[in-house]
Amino acid sequence: MLLRNLGRYSRQEPLQRALMSLQPPVTDLRRGHGPDPYHVSVERLGLDLMLQCMDPRLPDHEQLWGLHALTFHSPLSRPANPWTGEWPRGLDVATATSSDVAALLAQKDDEAVLALPEMACFVVPGFDGQAWAVNCTFGGAAKTLKAMTLVRTGEWVGASWLPAHKAAGSSVAA
Repeated sequence: MLLRNLGRYSRQEPLQRALMSLQPPVTDLRRGHGPDPYHVSVERLGLDLMLQCMDPRLPDHEQLWGLHALTFHSPLSRPANPWTGEWPRGLDVATATSSDVAALLAQKDDEAVLALPEMACFVVPGFDGQAWAVNCTFGGAAKTLKAMTLVRTGEWVGASWLPAHKAAGSSVAA
């Protein structure tokens, strides 16, 4: 659900229901106070979201929100609450270094890949022709993955469909 919504705008109702079902619930997903992007932490899941109300002047029942970015935290970044869902392509966050992540995820012909010991940046193809910027940070003695952020690039895409809401305890990143 998370990746399908990245770079898209919609009412975000399935995502809202999924996050409200958590304990404690995430209640501040949809904010209509201004057009600026805002941060929503889903601490329990080791996840941060960056959203934006597309037009806060509209009545509440007509407002749409876009998902700008997702940040997945490893145990190195959030020891008490790391992301426990799947990592891309079976990435082992306990051992993944900057060069490992770039080699696994970056496109082989991408000349704009930046892979430093503490940071990696590159662009990957998203869904339906979108492109996402990937920014990873690394730390600790072995310089392993701390956090992975996926950021939309290009124009917003209207969500033509959203997956059905799953019951509490299901993964919101599927």
